[in-house]
Amino acid sequence: MSMKPIYEHLKNYTKYGPYPFHMPGHKRNPQFLSFDSDPVAIDVTEVPGTDNLQSPSGIIHEAQVTAARLFGADESFLLANGSTGGVIAAILSAVCDGGRLIMARNSHMSAYSAVTFGGLCPTYVYPKVSISQIPGSVSPEDITDAFTLAPDAQAVFITSPTYEGVVSDIAAIADIAHKHNAVLIVDEAHGSHFKFHDAFPASALKLGADIVVHSLHKTLPSLTQTAILHTKGSQCNLRRIRQFLNMVNSSSPSYILLSSIGQCLEFLKDSTAAFDAYAKILGDTRYALANELNNLLLIDQKHIDGAFDYDVSKLVLVVDDGNCLKDSLYNKYSLQLETASDTLALAMTSVADTRQAFERLKTALSELDKFHKRVDKKTYSEYPKAMTVMPIKKAIYSNTQKMALSKALGYISAENITPYPPGLPICLPGELISAEVLEFLPKNYLLKEVNVVMD
Repeated sequence: MSMKPIYEHLKNYTKYGPYPFHMPGHKRNPQFLSFDSDPVAIDVTEVPGTDNLQSPSGIIHEAQVTAARLFGADESFLLANGSTGGVIAAILSAVCDGGRLIMARNSHMSAYSAVTFGGLCPTYVYPKVSISQIPGSVSPEDITDAFTLAPDAQAVFITSPTYEGVVSDIAAIADIAHKHNAVLIVDEAHGSHFKFHDAFPASALKLGADIVVHSLHKTLPSLTQTAILHTKGSQCNLRRIRQFLNMVNSSSPSYILLSSIGQCLEFLKDSTAAFDAYAKILGDTRYALANELNNLLLIDQKHIDGAFDYDVSKLVLVVDDGNCLKDSLYNKYSLQLETASDTLALAMTSVADTRQAFERLKTALSELDKFHKRVDKKTYSEYPKAMTVMPIKKAIYSNTQKMALSKALGYISAENITPYPPGLPICLPGELISAEVLEFLPKNYLLKEVNVVMD
């Protein structure tokens, strides 16, 4: 069976496919991001006049200065390989080889890559799990307790907002970290829009974080794989940040991606009216869904136990069968959600979404509501505690065998067991695959195969 080339397939998909209530944040809306010539025409390399991301002094440097001013940072670094490289560089710059790091267990897999590369010793902080297994805020009290266990920790790493929009008390956590002379790193990948309207929580840069990583492409009009690492204050080691960024980033970054960052920054310079309109449409939609749906439950801050704040741009629905709802929206209404699970469905919105798109989603959900049953609000289990048997690297280099995850109870994992999205490892290499791990995973994920240690 012959397949169309990727390019031809994508042209057909985007021409006839569904409306994207998912990343990237430009939503394929040319009013917010477009090229007035063939992108091939600007696909250049590091030659005189185009600057160099590894050591910028020209147009890339100017864009980084602009980004720092717009986002309220001291220094900003453009990233053309996603926020993953930024997270890895941030952690390795702050924690010496073999050093100790306090980190929220619901961290993205890129943070665990940094732990692996640096041979770091993590002390985990566990968020309380709420309705539909949504991780809540990281508690400042738990950060304080973690420093009691690891007083020599050199950094704290947390994700805020989470994939589902839950925000932690950054100001309080920053104060605790700084009292222990530790760097606070915030993975704010899903919150790059926070700075640009009061409808959203305050940015971590404003609240005392030392290093913040933004995925522009998630919630702002920029191409997939574009991101920025920001620094603020004297706690950051800029030399090491630059050095590690150059180690984890491609030495041949895409100028097409870099140019889309530049266009996004130009939009943000004069974006007040656009964000005002977005906040109004978003507020109207949330009000309608919260009051008109009988069986589908729209999540907000009050539904998340201990949530410090919440990002209202995420339309998270608790549902008896999220996958069924996602399929219905796709097949009957030509609307594509970001993700779905056994009891959850998530629509990602951005400033580039149209009023017509919001109206289509609202109408579709109102019509589908009657085909679902209301979910008990108590459907959740605790975030599984890590049961470390051997170091991550030892597990990776061990002899392994592949088996169905549903049959791997009691074995030691040799890989990240990471449902994606959102990419949060539930079990790491070297950890025991426990009953709690299997219970926490989505049912369809248990059908997958996993490599386990056989040494």
